[in-house]
Amino acid sequence: MTDEEIVPPTFAEKLLFYTTATFVLLGTFSLFAFLFLVPFVIEPAFTTIFMQFDPVAALCVTTGVKHLVGASNCSWASCREGCTKDLFECTQIRVNYKLGIYPNVTPTEDLETLIREERALRKDYDYENYEVAADKSYPEMGEEDLPDALPTGLQGNDSEWYFTGARLFPNVKGCGYPPILNCTIFYAKHKPIGNNYTCYYSRVDPGLVITELDMWQNTLNLVYAMAIPIPSFIISVIYLTFAYFKIYNTEEESEQAPLKSDAEAMATGDDEKPTTPGSDTFREDLACFGHQLKMQLANEKPKEGFESNSPPISNSASLSG
Repeated sequence: MTDEEIVPPTFAEKLLFYTTATFVLLGTFSLFAFLFLVPFVIEPAFTTIFMQFDPVAALCVTTGVKHLVGASNCSWASCREGCTKDLFECTQIRVNYKLGIYPNVTPTEDLETLIREERALRKDYDYENYEVAADKSYPEMGEEDLPDALPTGLQGNDSEWYFTGARLFPNVKGCGYPPILNCTIFYAKHKPIGNNYTCYYSRVDPGLVITELDMWQNTLNLVYAMAIPIPSFIISVIYLTFAYFKIYNTEEESEQAPLKSDAEAMATGDDEKPTTPGSDTFREDLACFGHQLKMQLANEKPKEGFESNSPPISNSASLSG
């Protein structure tokens, strides 16, 4: 038994193998990278563009903060770290804002002045005319005497604010991941009531306000997220399709060429005419095959007759007692 000779691959075959493997990996990674970038970069970037945020900063003032618990109560949150997790505890910040150019407005640094403290009572004060609240009677008030609720939404020209009760977010999605977004720092800057800071409102939805806006960086991230994975995937698919139908298919045809030539030679006679049941070549081959079959059967019949008529020969000899 002879061992088959192992033919080492040529330089062209090695180059073809590594090139194909490179494009396979490039196409795979490009596809997964694009699917990963869609919810985290591409979709927020498109939303930021479609919401048409005013590039001129407005002046925002925090007017209300709610801390809610429960999935049914947390329909939105001003800031959350992680864009895919469910909300069971949220903090909602409402702001009023007015239009104008406020480039240098920063969150109030002295937060202690914004916290209302209870007034201390002087020890030397005369409390003779002081009445206990429980003993004091108040006139009954009807619904028409109750104070009106604070207005929300777009305000008229006679109002100081352009919009009241807007929702505040750090970005258009209201979520992110550290270190780009830190909700602890965000709440420390914007949660205190009465805090002033610049913000950007949406022309499509004036009730949506964000604290950070960089349209140039947003567009640049969108271009990078689409210009790299998509062309890489398309180029990989084009090369693999070409290699499958042109390069590798040609090699298979060259390997199968000798088999086809042998089959064609068997299907044709010496005169290079196709062998058919009515041709002379087919009849000669059939007669030759029949003659060889008869000779083979004639040689096997005497052997079978001799074996059937001859008595069985015992291999062991028996001795009589």
